[in-house]
Amino acid sequence: MSRELAKVADELGREKGLNREGLKQALTEAIIAAATKRIGKYGEPKVNIDLDKGDIEIFIPKEVVEEVDSKWHDIHIDDAGTFKENPQLGDIIYIPVTLEELGRQAALVAKQKLMEKLREVEKNTIYDDFQNKIGEIVTGTVLKTERDNIVVSIGKTEALLPKREKIPGDYYNRGDYIRAILLEIRVFRGWPQLILSRTHPDFLKKLFEVEIPEVFEGIIEVKDCAREPGDRAKVSVYTLNSNIDPVGACIGLKGVRINSISNELRGEKIDVIEWSPDAVKYVCNAISPSQVLLTNIFEDEETIEVVVPDDQLSLAIGKRGQNVRLAAKLTGWRLDVLKESEYNVIRKERMQEQEQEFKEFYELYNLENIEILDDAMITKLIEAGIDDVEKLSTSSVDEITVALGVDDTQAIEIINEAIDYLTTKLEEMDEDDEEAEDVEE
Repeated sequence: MSRELAKVADELGREKGLNREGLKQALTEAIIAAATKRIGKYGEPKVNIDLDKGDIEIFIPKEVVEEVDSKWHDIHIDDAGTFKENPQLGDIIYIPVTLEELGRQAALVAKQKLMEKLREVEKNTIYDDFQNKIGEIVTGTVLKTERDNIVVSIGKTEALLPKREKIPGDYYNRGDYIRAILLEIRVFRGWPQLILSRTHPDFLKKLFEVEIPEVFEGIIEVKDCAREPGDRAKVSVYTLNSNIDPVGACIGLKGVRINSISNELRGEKIDVIEWSPDAVKYVCNAISPSQVLLTNIFEDEETIEVVVPDDQLSLAIGKRGQNVRLAAKLTGWRLDVLKESEYNVIRKERMQEQEQEFKEFYELYNLENIEILDDAMITKLIEAGIDDVEKLSTSSVDEITVALGVDDTQAIEIINEAIDYLTTKLEEMDEDDEEAEDVEE
């Protein structure tokens, strides 16, 4: 029975790809658990295992006594001499036993515990083997399809390619080879589950490393990637080597390099563009193949306005907005694409708005609104750089006395006049805003 158990353990270990040391430890713990269940917690048994020979030696602790109360716990002093020279009463001696002597129940417990330990070792092996492979490309063979999810054999374990991580058009038969990125390791019902992906942008990045030597060697860097899996993608590349064209190197002679990647992705069209630290230039590259006439950047809104020729608007936006959508994902900017004629109208409206705002600002902050000032005083203040009411209200007494040649009392009076004026005007504006809100409500 011991040899049979050792053989079963060895076969399972080989099947699961477990190392010999881990297998030996699992079998030892299983037999100790089985023996302990049989003899009780009288002392922990000792187990020696030789997997190569298939030998299992079990030793249980027994106390040397004159009268045996339990055959599992005691050994008569006359019999103890067989196992220890000159034994004394009270000595604890380890006596060899077999699984057969421990009984059929103990053997079943040993097998059960062995399976539990092997699963635990297998679980730890999966974590150890694949934890550092997350984000890397793995290759396996298709085992089966379950509810549109593909089960893949990778080495001695299995992985799952969920439906949402499949490229549209991904169809595989049993035994087909498949490449994907190891996305994550999830715990499902206490067991690690390897999750694969063929739609993640990092899968495309890793394919660039595999197919393009300059990327693998670090001469060319893949900066960003945006995909609509199976349809179209944009990839930005960059190099510090001025003698290398990063875009041309990635595309390859007659497109041979980029075509091999596209074929792996079910014909996904891949636009390779040059990355730039200049956000505007980067966006112009990303919106290709459309020509860009001019751009306006609105950093607060994280938006870049892109103006293109009227006849290239549809080219810039792309089919169902795909081109501009991918460009926005790639660059991280919200892109507002306008045709030239539309922008000219908007530009005129903005200029009119700016003129109106400037006029309102001039009317509100004009120094002429401060009655205490005459034309000569206003001229002196402007020459001193105090050219509006707000600057006047925040000026120091010394600045006013120097600019106008007045004493401290007059300077304080002028500053207070400016403060009172601004306070009154701002209160009036607040009241107007409140009335407007009431009307809207």
